[in-house]
Amino acid sequence: MKVSNAKICEICKIRPTLSHFAENADIGSGHTQDSRQWGLDLDRLENPRVHGGKLIARCPACAEVGADRSCEHLCIGDEGQGPFGCVMFPGRAGEAHRRRIWELAGNRIDGLRSEFPVRSTHRSAPERGKPRIPDLRSLSIEEMAVIANLRDWPAFAGLELLTQRGLLWQGMVWDDGSEWPAWIITDSARRNAQARRLDGKVWHGIGDRKAKSLPGSDPSWPIGATEIEERRAVVLCEGGPDFLAALLVAWWELGRANGVAPVCMTGAGNEIHPDALPLFAGKHIRIAVHADEHGHEAGKRWADQLYSAGAAERDWFDFTGLTRRDGQPIKDLADYATCLDPNTAASLRLFAGLNFTIASLDPE
Repeated sequence: MKVSNAKICEICKIRPTLSHFAENADIGSGHTQDSRQWGLDLDRLENPRVHGGKLIARCPACAEVGADRSCEHLCIGDEGQGPFGCVMFPGRAGEAHRRRIWELAGNRIDGLRSEFPVRSTHRSAPERGKPRIPDLRSLSIEEMAVIANLRDWPAFAGLELLTQRGLLWQGMVWDDGSEWPAWIITDSARRNAQARRLDGKVWHGIGDRKAKSLPGSDPSWPIGATEIEERRAVVLCEGGPDFLAALLVAWWELGRANGVAPVCMTGAGNEIHPDALPLFAGKHIRIAVHADEHGHEAGKRWADQLYSAGAAERDWFDFTGLTRRDGQPIKDLADYATCLDPNTAASLRLFAGLNFTIASLDPE
């Protein structure tokens, strides 16, 4: 029986099946490494998730040679606390492969990986809504400048404001056998956290995507909702880059951004979490919708939810028909921020009609 969504491994040319997990991986047969003795650090695994009582993730040893891009070769019994094995290297013939898995992702002692098996306490698979977040620190000015330059934004003032509000951080995130410096967005609720590499490159361990939701994140939680507080104007964004651009555009158009609360939905397919909806009550919500079908569908769905939640007003800014300086169409708020021109006077566009709510609060 085939495993749901399984893909043929480009290196092995084999499609994993349930018989691989039940038989070839030999979970509990003595042909796996006992994770109580050969400890794996679950935080170092890529795309871990529980399926049928077992934790499945990308095999570190397969990943080392560019295989298992579908992140389904590694199987750990007892939801991550039992024996582990690779479905592509089962039985006694896979012993060296399993040792290599442990060498790459085994537990550490005093900062170094032990040469011998050790007993240790294991964490289970991350619980939804409780993401595993690495040690965080504030972004440096140099790192903010790197982000702004990669995005072709004229300033990084918005990044400074997000950092001051505790919504933007730097952290080291594991991917494809190494840790990478990343910018991470999260809020005080710590229910959702998403990371992008500081160098702008993709995460190979999740299929060459640029945005990586940290394990355990709840994608329906709107990042920044807990920081709306007394601010009456909310800009609801789709994705991290738009979230980073929101306060830059507010600062540019208004000269201040204290009255503006940026909030990020990390995917167009997600609905706003019911626990967060009361935080939008009485607010003027402007949705910065992406200029595509999915963006418009998401904007309408979120607007309906916000109406039911008691938002004072909800509308959206549509980028359809706008163009960048290079003539390419503007598809989102991050694109829009590239058009801010230091040589021309700022004009109200994104925040037109919201000024009455913003002027009621003191500037930062």
